[in-house]
Amino acid sequence: MMYKLIVCDFDKTLINDDGEIPASTIVLIDELRRKGIKFVIATGRPIESVNYYNKDFPFIDYLITSNGAYIYDNNKDKTIFKKNIGIRNIKRILKNYYDKAIIYLVNNKTWNLISEKSAYTDDIDTIVVDDKEEFLNENKNNIYKIELYFKSRKEAEKSLDEIRNLELDINASLIINDKKYIVDITNYSVSKAKGLELLVNKLNISMEDVISFGDGLNDIELLKKSGCGVAMKNACKELKKVADATTLDNNSKGVEIYLKEVEENYQFN
Repeated sequence: MMYKLIVCDFDKTLINDDGEIPASTIVLIDELRRKGIKFVIATGRPIESVNYYNKDFPFIDYLITSNGAYIYDNNKDKTIFKKNIGIRNIKRILKNYYDKAIIYLVNNKTWNLISEKSAYTDDIDTIVVDDKEEFLNENKNNIYKIELYFKSRKEAEKSLDEIRNLELDINASLIINDKKYIVDITNYSVSKAKGLELLVNKLNISMEDVISFGDGLNDIELLKKSGCGVAMKNACKELKKVADATTLDNNSKGVEIYLKEVEENYQFN
């Protein structure tokens, strides 16, 4: 198998638990890019939070952000695809959960804290919204993801079931990250895997030409549809079950180690 594109989840996959990408990993990725291999990030993060790592030594060709809702060409500084949640869906979620959860609305660039306060504000790059109504009016067509933070898994799972029964045009899933229990909401029609399919079609390559890396539940479809799906050692058990291979964890340069093996076996086109 000859691979033409690498797609990589970000948190708990490419970056380590200190929020860093090893310099040797970036150098290897850039060497592969010079051979014509495309490098893509597929993440739940917005653009600015990823491109912070790309500003000094650019190594990312494309971004699939907000779990597939916004796709961006870094080299051309151009939006390829976007699908917002819709203001009706946003207002319904806010009406039902404003007093029950810590809420972030994610536009094409960053997180926006819509709640009055948050225990997580210092953990992520966040803009605190002072006027909720003004923000919604200005961004009604520019919200691509909602994140609801809950205190416990039980509370998050209960809310997830409630949200799925609201009959909205959304896709809702549970994300557990460092004891944070998050209900992740996007437009019903998007996912990381669908975003990747759109991108490879644009690049005129096949999903069989793709090698993918991930660690979480929202990476399952991505790995299953790739020519080679690689789970991190720290990945959830559900992802490991569908992966073609596993590598070391995100604190042990797992992505870099596996890419070196692929390169040594002459599997990059």
